Amino acid sequence: MSTPTDPGLVTSSAAVALLNPVADAGRAAELRRPVAAWLSRHAPGVSLLVPDSILEARAMLTILAPRTRVVLIGGDGTVSAMLPALLKGGLKVGLVPAGRHNLLARTLGLDELTWSQALVFALRSPTGPVDVGLLDTGETVTHFISQVRVDRAGGLGRWGTAGWSVWADDQRLPTGTARRVLLCNALPQWSTPEGLPVQLNDGQFDAVVVGGAGRWLRWLRPLRPLGLPSAAAPMPHCQGRLLRVESDRSLSLRVDGDLLAASLRVQIELLPRALDLAGSHVAILDPHRFVDTTW
Repeated sequence: MSTPTDPGLVTSSAAVALLNPVADAGRAAELRRPVAAWLSRHAPGVSLLVPDSILEARAMLTILAPRTRVVLIGGDGTVSAMLPALLKGGLKVGLVPAGRHNLLARTLGLDELTWSQALVFALRSPTGPVDVGLLDTGETVTHFISQVRVDRAGGLGRWGTAGWSVWADDQRLPTGTARRVLLCNALPQWSTPEGLPVQLNDGQFDAVVVGGAGRWLRWLRPLRPLGLPSAAAPMPHCQGRLLRVESDRSLSLRVDGDLLAASLRVQIELLPRALDLAGSHVAILDPHRFVDTTW
């Protein structure tokens, strides 16, 4: 019996693959020929799209029929850039990690696969709904899939940061000497599944706030120790569906690894179960049980 990552002949007529040639500083473009050859041999009905820009990529997706499976070859930034078209078109998504930031792939259990294993998995495996996020600064609106980092610019006084406020749902959170808020929809690089309990389909975000000296401040409730790269106190965090940050100094924003224009305010909203995605969040799947897919 074939497994989800045993190539054979993949029959998936309602599917396309889309490669981001600038992912991972352009290194993803090296996959163009081997992926095209693999598709020609194992999935002849699947076209490989290699757009020159985000706008061209979104335009390619808008003409696809609803429920078409789109295999994205790239990282977190590729997925977030395609979210407007994916959500509007009701498209299913598989992922081949090939970006600089691959937190989504790590959360889905795909980070240790070869690209060919990930490609078979992306084409064959069932999909399930996951949450996505929507960030609004008043001037810019953007979707995200994995993580948002909000940094308050400027130095901090001894008595804290009276010039900014953070709200999770309807509760104002103490910031003390904090100068960074990290909102996670996927596992952070420094965490383990046993640490910060981030899930892609739990209907809420997980957020932590970082102190000025690198210490972690208490928000709502304590969390057991994490798999941090160095010794640290138990990591506090909060969960919710709406996060608001307002500041008297510029807020630096990174969304799925990409830098956005600075702002004095930001609102981040969770969109529960908005995207159909193949990965380990689908209960019947274990992406780490694979056969050899070398060819």
